Amino acid sequence: MDENNIGAAIAKMGITFREITPEHAVGVMPVEGNTQPFGILHGGAAALLAETVASFAAYKWAQKSGKSTVGAHLDITHIKPGLGGNVVCTADAVHLGRRTAVYRFENVSEDSGKVISTGVMSCAIVEHLEK
Repeated sequence: MDENNIGAAIAKMGITFREITPEHAVGVMPVEGNTQPFGILHGGAAALLAETVASFAAYKWAQKSGKSTVGAHLDITHIKPGLGGNVVCTADAVHLGRRTAVYRFENVSEDSGKVISTGVMSCAIVEHLEK
């Protein structure tokens, strides 16, 4: 897994990365194409963005010990609607351990600078996964 091989769902959502380190990651997703019937950002899309950004950071951490990661828990609170433009997700490490990596994240509207959603993502560190 790397930012060049992101998987079908992430590619369909239009997620790209600005930065990925074990301690900090930044990803971007357009609101357009990721809306619910009222034309605002779908909460599930905001959650997918957050999980993706935190998971890629956790993977960078796990690689240091020859391991991989899987999502274990996602807690997201939606604060404001995403109305257009891009959503920028910033994830910062809270804990980098042998079995888990935990990140706080914020999804922010690039246009308004307002927080759309915030929360915590936990990843389990596991042996490499194969299809």
